[in-house]
Amino acid sequence: MPFNYIKVSWQTQIVFYKQNISVIIKPVMKALTNLLQLRKTLCFMDLEGTQFTHEMIAIGAIKVEIRKDGSVRKIHKGMYTLVKAKNRIGKVVTDLTGITEADLREKGVSFRVAIDMLKKYMGHDYSKCLFVTFGNHDFRIMAQSLAHNLDVKKEDVEMVIKHQFDFADFANNYVKDEKNNNLSLANMLKVFNIDFEGTQHNALADTLNLVYLYDAFIKNREILKNEYRKTLGMYRHLPQPIHQAIEKLANKENVTAEEFEKFVDDSLK
Repeated sequence: MPFNYIKVSWQTQIVFYKQNISVIIKPVMKALTNLLQLRKTLCFMDLEGTQFTHEMIAIGAIKVEIRKDGSVRKIHKGMYTLVKAKNRIGKVVTDLTGITEADLREKGVSFRVAIDMLKKYMGHDYSKCLFVTFGNHDFRIMAQSLAHNLDVKKEDVEMVIKHQFDFADFANNYVKDEKNNNLSLANMLKVFNIDFEGTQHNALADTLNLVYLYDAFIKNREILKNEYRKTLGMYRHLPQPIHQAIEKLANKENVTAEEFEKFVDDSLK
């Protein structure tokens, strides 16, 4: 977990946290930049899939050029297409996305063509970039679609799966709701004072809003710092004295050595 980046005693960590939580935020950014390594391009992506077989029925992708610190330098015009599935969409997915069987028959392309479109869109960056999603279900859709479409080059799909970056999994380590639950894309955008642009569960709109969230996460250190402070205060798997101390500090209250000693004594009763 993020707190373990700092290899010092619990007492020192508490003082460190109290004095300057922004110092703790630095490993967050370092973890992200290490993950990005020397990449100059990211492919943000969102997929919609069938209800039962999880085959792709829509793909949205946006190529983004990034700076050395990971921040967004340029957002390219996105790509979007409907994709024909071997099995039925399912009522729940149609209600959620608005995509119908008729839409796929009239406007959809095969999964093979969709992958070819993605490769062409990304160009030489296809084999060099990370594919960024909000959640890991998109990669399940990729894998299931490959299983149902044997005419597709396996290595092209595996390139995406092997170079995935689940931004939700990363961001939810630092930003939670008031009950310590993970946030949806729309709700995490609200944390950074961003309104969702477009229609939710439209693959291209979801992708664009993920780009906005990613950029806000990197640039808005004060918001991230405040949210991380609250998240740390909700940790329940820490030793009781540590949790009590951090909970007070998260509320911007001081913790003296005597108080901490009392927390330790109380935990042993």
